[in-house]
Amino acid sequence: MLEKTVKSLQEIAEENIKKVCASESMPVEDAAGRILSEDIIPENNVPPFARSAVDGFALIYSDIAENKLETFKVRGLITAGYSGELHPLKSGEAAFVTTGAPVPPGADTVVLIEDAESWSGGTMTYRKPAEKGSYISPVGDDVAAGKILFRKGHRIRFCDIAALSGIGLNSIPVFKKPVVGILSGGNELAAPGEKLSGSKIYDINTTTLKAMVRDSGGIPEVVGTAEDKLENLVDAFKSADASGKYDLIISTGGTGASFLVLENKEITNFYDLVPAAIGQTGKLLFHGVKLVPGKPTSFGILNGGTPVFALAGWPYAVLVTFELFIRPYIQKMSNSANIYKRYPSVDAVLKEGVSKESGTRKYFQVRLAEEDGRMVASVIPGPKPPSAARSLSPMIKAGGSFVMEEEETGIKPGDVIRVELNDYEIS
Repeated sequence: MLEKTVKSLQEIAEENIKKVCASESMPVEDAAGRILSEDIIPENNVPPFARSAVDGFALIYSDIAENKLETFKVRGLITAGYSGELHPLKSGEAAFVTTGAPVPPGADTVVLIEDAESWSGGTMTYRKPAEKGSYISPVGDDVAAGKILFRKGHRIRFCDIAALSGIGLNSIPVFKKPVVGILSGGNELAAPGEKLSGSKIYDINTTTLKAMVRDSGGIPEVVGTAEDKLENLVDAFKSADASGKYDLIISTGGTGASFLVLENKEITNFYDLVPAAIGQTGKLLFHGVKLVPGKPTSFGILNGGTPVFALAGWPYAVLVTFELFIRPYIQKMSNSANIYKRYPSVDAVLKEGVSKESGTRKYFQVRLAEEDGRMVASVIPGPKPPSAARSLSPMIKAGGSFVMEEEETGIKPGDVIRVELNDYEIS
């Protein structure tokens, strides 16, 4: 019997990932966050020549260590970008070099200009100890030509853009972004910007999902809003699947799963039609998970091969289930070698105790504050009567959230919890 756990849904979804195969060339300056479709192997060494790391004097180490010379004849000035001929140094000679300048042949050590006792009339006096090879970057010391710098599947960071530019690349091969179709279900929805009438409410989830898909590395595209009629939902799924445009479809609303469903006893609910529509246009692989919020979450594959996540309609449930299931799914679809969360986590001391029934994974929203040198988390109480998943105000007040796993039933005041932040700043 299929377990209705978060882990089970994650495993089933991963077994049915439709990875993006197509790639494109991307300017390096625009490549942050993109996923490499090939290994990057530099053709050039960095540095391409023996390079001085400081302003100073290039000399031969044995002149100091063995010959005990203190006065050197200075032969020329070599600056960064120098294009003239470099003459080999002879014993007793030094060359003035600036930071980034090539070191002349024969020189194996650079000493700091401020450590020179004197420099005038074409001579330099140096009496301090020195270390052989100091302040010289050998050829290929930073990046070696012919060796893999970044592997296929690597997600490009800003520091990587610097490295890619440093090896002379102005474009790189990356996987195309997955296109994610978004379908909202519900007769009650109106687009933001429209005037509300009757019992209409604004379509929160489409806007939110577009932003989150884009942030996860996908390209969001609105499939549309379907009325609460099975035939309309079936038509919407069929049309989206047949178009071949979408690597993934996300729907919200119309997914309700009662405790009977969680016990693998499927029931029919007139207003919970999305799982039925998926079943009629493909294969429903998962319906209902022991998770609060997000109990109705479903997953399936349409007949044309398009995977579908069906989320609950309540905004907080959408946020939680997106981070649990869809963000990592999009990252894996994109061929990313590393799966990452949007924001970091911190440890905090729980101010008041919480409890729940065993067998369900549950999220709690918290405010964070520093008290007596430690981070303290205060649970934001849900509205009365209970309707936590459907409320906007707790989400915008929360600094983060923590989870109680399925087997946990209580956490005491003073216990340390792991809080997943809602931002890089703690508020």
